[in-house]
Amino acid sequence: MYDLTKFTIQDMTQCGDALEHLGYKANGIEELANSVVRYFYDHLIDRRTGEKSSALVRFFMTYPYESLDEELREFASKMPGGQSLAKTTSCIVLLATVGIQPEWNSKELSRGHRVIPLVDKETAEKHPMIAQLIYQLEIDIDNVIHPRPTPEIELESKVFNVFHVPDALGSPHIPAQDEFVIPFGIKSALGFGSMLPTGNLFTVVIFSKTRVPRNTAEMFRYLALNARMAILPFVTKKIYVNEKAVLDETERLRSIIATQTSLLGVYKKTAVNQSRRLEGFSLKIRMSLAKFTKKAWLYISLITASSFFLYIFYATHVEFMLHVAAIPLEVLLGALLIERLLERKEKAEKFNQLMYIKSCLYRSEMRNLYITNFSSLKFPVITMAKVKNASLEELKQMRRDADHLEYFSLDAMELVIGEYVSAYHVFHDFMDRASTFGMDTLFQDMIYILHFIQDVKLFKLANPDKPFIYEAQEHPFLMEKVRKVLGDGTQKFLDYMIELKEKKPDLLYDILTDYELSSRRITR
Repeated sequence: MYDLTKFTIQDMTQCGDALEHLGYKANGIEELANSVVRYFYDHLIDRRTGEKSSALVRFFMTYPYESLDEELREFASKMPGGQSLAKTTSCIVLLATVGIQPEWNSKELSRGHRVIPLVDKETAEKHPMIAQLIYQLEIDIDNVIHPRPTPEIELESKVFNVFHVPDALGSPHIPAQDEFVIPFGIKSALGFGSMLPTGNLFTVVIFSKTRVPRNTAEMFRYLALNARMAILPFVTKKIYVNEKAVLDETERLRSIIATQTSLLGVYKKTAVNQSRRLEGFSLKIRMSLAKFTKKAWLYISLITASSFFLYIFYATHVEFMLHVAAIPLEVLLGALLIERLLERKEKAEKFNQLMYIKSCLYRSEMRNLYITNFSSLKFPVITMAKVKNASLEELKQMRRDADHLEYFSLDAMELVIGEYVSAYHVFHDFMDRASTFGMDTLFQDMIYILHFIQDVKLFKLANPDKPFIYEAQEHPFLMEKVRKVLGDGTQKFLDYMIELKEKKPDLLYDILTDYELSSRRITR
């Protein structure tokens, strides 16, 4: 059983193994799909109540219109829109479903999701959840609507990702608010999927009654690889036009090897991260021991003196010795309290220093970066005026929405990347200050950003006329780095605004007033 609110690496490994075993036992893709949705529905629980945490779990896969059976073709042709469907029209087909309502346990009873034809981008946009799912999976929607052979991207770059809506209530990506989200208490939506070498896209979507945190969603993205391993034996026919209509054994083995390589990479990355955390914990222990050792002579001397006077008291029964024995202990206690107070004072002073340093950098050196970033965002909509006038709760909602960013275009993202490169010296300064203040997490974040900026610089040096974002789009791991840097930057900005709103509201007002004035000058 797994708790989505506390999903561990061990849970991820066990769940991944279970998915692959389901593949060994299945006799076909639909049997596998039913086993997968049933597995998640039965094994995801709310540990506080012991009840199932999933309200609905579904398995989808894309197929061309010509490959559908007669019933599904008729159903697809009657979908709203009135557009004629070509043989090659890509359709999202519901292969399996299970949920708390009786009608959710039969795909034949599904009204609006049994088959969804994707005639063009405009059609896809009419289904907000489908459009967002494809977007978050970081798959070009053209590759879903018009599948084509892309072995370099598909096999070598290992396309797999996660779909995550942390707050379903009020989300534009889950439109059925009154009919589904509110009455059934849906807190979050979580999905994972991948492109197959045949051109099919598969995805598993879970609608949860418990809120799914981002760290859980990140681990689910790797389950797409395990699911992919389970599905591969059951997909043979390519759905794109090619000289070979059937996936041969060499191609299948190549795909299996690529998927296994990705899985090994995941476990290697997980092991490295765990090792770093243990090293960091070990370093803190060593530093604490070293600090204690430096003052050990004082502690030992005071305790020894107190023990000596206690010995005299027991030997002579002179009550005065008992009072004398208490003096070293009082001194020891006072020293520890004063040390703790000084540490807190020093920490508070460093915190205030860093807050004002950040305000200076955000206000001047990073102003263009955030103005460009927010003006390039399609979702969530963030403006300086909106941030300035928001309540604390509204700011926190903005921060939750920022878990998933959607930009207007790749070119818009390229503009933001350019601003990060221009702000290189700012991140370098942050890194130095984080090192000085002993802020390990901030130091690691700055190292990550500086490495990213260096990657962009090296690419631009070799390809001065080519946008970096188009190179990243061809390599999902590189695109993941882009999204992480841009996403973390937006989230850190909003975290800082929340911090200022709580502790320094006047400073927040001043900073955002400057931003507003700059935004007006830039847009004139």
